[in-house]
Amino acid sequence: MIKIEEVTKKYPGMVRPAVDKLSLNIEEGEICVFVGPSGCGKTTTLKMINLIIEPSGGKIFVNGENVLEQNPNELRKKIGYVIQKTGLFPHYSVFDNIAIVPNLLGWEEERVEKRVVELLKMMNLDPDENRDKFPKALSGGQSQRVGVARAMAADPPVMLMDEPFGAVDPITRNQLQNEFLKLQQKVKKTICFVTHDIDEAIKMGDKIAILDQGKLVQFDTPENILFNPANEFVEEFVGSDRSLKVLNLLRVTTVIRKNIKRVKEKAGIDEINKYFSHPEKNRILIENDEKEVVGYLAKEEYHKISTAKGWNKAIRIFPTSLNNHNTLKDAMSDMLQHNIAALPVMDDDDKFMGIVSFADIRSYIGEAYEENETEKDQDENEVL
Repeated sequence: MIKIEEVTKKYPGMVRPAVDKLSLNIEEGEICVFVGPSGCGKTTTLKMINLIIEPSGGKIFVNGENVLEQNPNELRKKIGYVIQKTGLFPHYSVFDNIAIVPNLLGWEEERVEKRVVELLKMMNLDPDENRDKFPKALSGGQSQRVGVARAMAADPPVMLMDEPFGAVDPITRNQLQNEFLKLQQKVKKTICFVTHDIDEAIKMGDKIAILDQGKLVQFDTPENILFNPANEFVEEFVGSDRSLKVLNLLRVTTVIRKNIKRVKEKAGIDEINKYFSHPEKNRILIENDEKEVVGYLAKEEYHKISTAKGWNKAIRIFPTSLNNHNTLKDAMSDMLQHNIAALPVMDDDDKFMGIVSFADIRSYIGEAYEENETEKDQDENEVL
């Protein structure tokens, strides 16, 4: 969808190019994250794609067409653009901000209305409550959602996002990241995403382009960058805590246990005793008559209940739950915060999917690194 060939940007008086002979291909439906230290050329590259900045050399193709041969204004109508502080027009309502590009394209009023309402709902913003607000009445998270909605208004195949979540607090930022990844599974846009945060790059990207002093240092999947950094710069930039960053790469569905035994809240004592008679069984899930998981029963707590009549008094309610889009880092953070060793995972319709445990996460990450080290050893032996 996006092809960058030997692209260079030189500014007068600069010792080196801001971008130096950059080449890479971004596939349709992928999120490609540009990351690197300040001044590495990531935002310059983003702006060259929609000709806010004109390249000094090289070629850029979007959907097979050379952007340098197109009218910049017409090009930008076909590419969504989101910036860090949203760039919403303060004198326009939320509705009018989102409707800008469809109106420029000459959409009929009814079609614009339908699209704006659809996008507000998609961004979890109630249309009746928010459409007539002005940007100053919005929170940071709401403004960012409106900015994303505006970029998507004309349903462009390509979106450029320049540190889109960088101006909000960490909690809101995490929520926006999760919501956007969930949305991307439905809309499948081709996205160029700029950030200075390697953790965000690992979480958001299908591919990551690491830049340094205008040059591409490594272009690869987040997994390969974490397990096989190209050189010392990448290794240092990613950080010594690479094993922890893997947690931000993998979804909870990677280690989910789906076939978990469940019993009714009104189950008989014999059923509970039979389950806990197995030494390896320490917990059992409890569900209500609607088959909704309401909590869990721990063996040690159960054994403190002396009568069959009161066993369900030992049921513990899960303090929180995970969404299937959450990462292993999200899972471990919630487990540590609530001092619990396992949490339920719910799908987008809030239906129970399974359980993720601290022990399973630890085991999976350890085995993944062992396999990678084994492969490295085999490669070295083949070379020797």
